[in-house]
Amino acid sequence: MNGLMRLDQMTVVVVEDDRSSRESLSMLLESEGARVVAAADAEEGVDAVLRTAPDAVVCDIDLPAMDGFYLIQRLRDDEIRNDRLPAVAVAITGHADETYRLRSIGEGFQHFMRKPAEPERLVTLLADAVGARAVG
Repeated sequence: MNGLMRLDQMTVVVVEDDRSSRESLSMLLESEGARVVAAADAEEGVDAVLRTAPDAVVCDIDLPAMDGFYLIQRLRDDEIRNDRLPAVAVAITGHADETYRLRSIGEGFQHFMRKPAEPERLVTLLADAVGARAVG
């Protein structure tokens, strides 16, 4: 990228069932300074978000057993119960259908990105959104 660690001190949970996608997302975010906790499915992802109270979550929608909508509902419920600032949540999916974007926002994701995620766009989105969250 540009040599600056734009995600320094940020904890990001990445939930992606495709191993190579999960690893490349993790490496990208770590190269920008983020502490990444990676999960292969929604159940692992829920455990990770409840345990770490992350600054951000990058979550695939189509996951085995339980989908990304299940994860975001659990995260938002936990944030309300514990009076925590909401994590920035980015839904990622291979679906190009506008219905997925609308449902993602309605379920609690603030951002939606189609796969493959553009690295620069994802890092900028996370840096800006978490930065705004910290200020606001």
